Amino acid sequence: MIARRLSGALLVVCVIALLQGCAVGRFLAGAPPDRNAPAPTHELLARRCGGCHDIPNPARMSGDDWRASLADMRRRFPLPESEWDSLAAMALDASR
Repeated sequence: MIARRLSGALLVVCVIALLQGCAVGRFLAGAPPDRNAPAPTHELLARRCGGCHDIPNPARMSGDDWRASLADMRRRFPLPESEWDSLAAMALDASR
């Protein structure tokens, strides 16, 4: 009886962890995939974004769209403030 409850609780915890860890799937993860974009060279994008969805290319998005995607991801995925600042700065770099 106790083993059955523990296994059920473990299953629930695993499902919640999977949903939280991958931002509930590709379509809700923020920036849409761009299959024709060259591979981004920025390590932060590859390390932080590529684990759950295609790596976004800030140069292919307007600054407003990039910041909106970041705001959406910020609600889903905790990062150090310095990394969010670096990601936000990519919108400025892409517009130059």
